[in-house]
Amino acid sequence: MSVLDVLVWPHKILETKAEPVTRFDDDLRKFVSDMVETMHASGGIGLAANQVGELRRVIVIEIPWTESPDPAQQEKKETWHDKRWVLINPVITKKSGKIKWQEGCLSFPEVFDFVDRAAEVTVRAFDENGKEYEIQANDLFAVCIQHEIDHIDGIVFFQRMSRLKADIIKKKMLRRGSVNV
Repeated sequence: MSVLDVLVWPHKILETKAEPVTRFDDDLRKFVSDMVETMHASGGIGLAANQVGELRRVIVIEIPWTESPDPAQQEKKETWHDKRWVLINPVITKKSGKIKWQEGCLSFPEVFDFVDRAAEVTVRAFDENGKEYEIQANDLFAVCIQHEIDHIDGIVFFQRMSRLKADIIKKKMLRRGSVNV
């Protein structure tokens, strides 16, 4: 396994739609392992193939659960916590509710803002071995899935915000400069 370079906006591949995966082979499984290692090394909870320069419809997600010292602030441990998820060719088949969540993105270092999303989603996808499955996701897991599917659809998260917020984020990123455009 190896850690891949995470592309930073305004790299054009981040706004390019990825192609469906048609071969479930050792090359794909190695790529998925590299994506997981990259996500962990970068401190992320989700990563899309576009973010590492590949136009494949591949997403990895792993959301850790941490115990709070204050029981009143304790987040409920969900079945999706502390589990590695591989979603290949994911399709959202159902959405319900609304949630506003503060999102960050490895391709937008140090940028965080609130995005409106569906509170619950049902997703059909394949794992790295080509086995199809369906999941129901809520809360942060639902937000993460929607964020990463946006990536493979060529949509970056500021495109889900007001024009004013999007302009602020673009200016901040352009001031930072980017070495991997």
